[in-house]
Amino acid sequence: MARYLETAAQANQVAQNLLAMVPEESRPQAADLIARLVNLGIRCSPRGVQHTVRLNAVRRAVHGLPVRVRMEERTDERTQRTYNALITEPLGGKPTAEGMEED
Repeated sequence: MARYLETAAQANQVAQNLLAMVPEESRPQAADLIARLVNLGIRCSPRGVQHTVRLNAVRRAVHGLPVRVRMEERTDERTQRTYNALITEPLGGKPTAEGMEED
């Protein structure tokens, strides 16, 4: 297994423990926020990663949590630049906000 996926698996254990502390009815929204936090942590890196690496890492980190993670190609209306946005959707609850921000 790639090193980054091993690290994401460790993040999954932390995410599972954190989610266990949240009331049942709020878990989908909490899982969505956890996925967003992992994604932002990856985006903070001074070296950018390929969108597939980011997607795989976030998916592995939130594996088993009630959240769906996917990529969607978007175009920045201001610059007309196309990018891959990471989108999270809580399963079984209300969405917390719009999709992820631009890379």
